[in-house]
Amino acid sequence: MKLQVDIAKIRLGISAAILAGLASYFGQPLIHGNEQAVNVIVTVFSVLAGFLVAIIAIVGDPVLLPPGTWRAAELERGKLNSRLVRHKWLFTLYLLTLGMVFFALLLKDGDPCLVLWLERGFLFSGVFAFVLSLALPGSLMKVQRERIDAVIEHRRNQDNVRDSSND
Repeated sequence: MKLQVDIAKIRLGISAAILAGLASYFGQPLIHGNEQAVNVIVTVFSVLAGFLVAIIAIVGDPVLLPPGTWRAAELERGKLNSRLVRHKWLFTLYLLTLGMVFFALLLKDGDPCLVLWLERGFLFSGVFAFVLSLALPGSLMKVQRERIDAVIEHRRNQDNVRDSSND
């Protein structure tokens, strides 16, 4: 099996990491002691985590496998697995962000250096995860389009109709 590299996803990841690094370094003084900003971060990532659980449930639904033979389903399994893995890592990043916020709040009267790095950490992971999350609506649309295309193709095959769009 040949590994396929998606250059657009690599660019998005690198851009998100650079933006997150800049935001965590320059944004930390703005977040330090700002309870409202921290509450916004917690609320946003709690909502995103719930939304992502719904996406994982939709993407992981066996109904998304194309109708027909087991071979057709086997061909789609790899694609669905890779989507699930990417969503799982994004969900983990959301939880990591929330965890660092929690520890930063718990330790706010403790070691200032540790709090500084926790604040930078949750800003980095928060911005990184947020930028990556911008691709979620497109991912959902792609899954639904593929599902519709698979059902149409299955119905064409059942009715012995050729796809006229490829002519």
